[in-house]
Amino acid sequence: MTDQRHRTALITGGSSGIGAEFARQLAGRGYDLILVARRADRLEALAAELRQAHRVIVEPFPADLADPAGIERVEERIRACDDLALLVNNAGFGLSGGFARAELRGQLDMLSVHMLAPMRLSHAALPGMISRGAGGIINVASLAAFVALPGNINYSATKAYLASFSRGLAVEVRRKGVKVQALCPGFTITEFHDAPGRPGAGRERIPRFLFGSARAVVADSLRAFDRGQIVCVPGALNHVILWVARLGLADALIPRVMGR
Repeated sequence: MTDQRHRTALITGGSSGIGAEFARQLAGRGYDLILVARRADRLEALAAELRQAHRVIVEPFPADLADPAGIERVEERIRACDDLALLVNNAGFGLSGGFARAELRGQLDMLSVHMLAPMRLSHAALPGMISRGAGGIINVASLAAFVALPGNINYSATKAYLASFSRGLAVEVRRKGVKVQALCPGFTITEFHDAPGRPGAGRERIPRFLFGSARAVVADSLRAFDRGQIVCVPGALNHVILWVARLGLADALIPRVMGR
């Protein structure tokens, strides 16, 4: 991935946070970009920044991946792109509150954004990548894929699906020249924890030492992708948390750490 001039990466959730950082680092590697997110103004601003800084082609592509019509529009754009070298399925959001009292629409939207969209977009991208014998998919899951999160159970459940989907898909396509990675970051300094509608889940409720930077997360992801590593857990502390999770202790400890 060090010499990808005249190749394109499509990034969902590309207007902020980890998605925007992927855009910056991939533009620095010479990728042209298609940036997908709901907020057209944020996409346009980032596109202007990257064009000026890196002299790459950047196409803002506003779409809502909670809407089946939005997913279909992105699928069509992928199929029309004959030089798609990398798909980064990064779009995501969180909700807070017990499931029994949750508004169902938000839960269904989460399943669409975290599961259906990455699956459908991967399905749209793979035929072209396989025919070219090259390409890759990075699915941004989460360390939450390995633990239960009371008060946000569908977040961890959908991320578990995405991590498992990525591992299986990686094995299916690895001999066809296509690499797949499940990126599983822990707490990352982005707008995610400050989003409206997430009472009790703001950044102030989580110990500061648990947070890493989006820049470091993406740099670790791309280095691991270059090596063909299927599951990437950025940061030494997150490896400790993963080890605790695999011992079966995290489900009891994490709610205490987060003040729940």
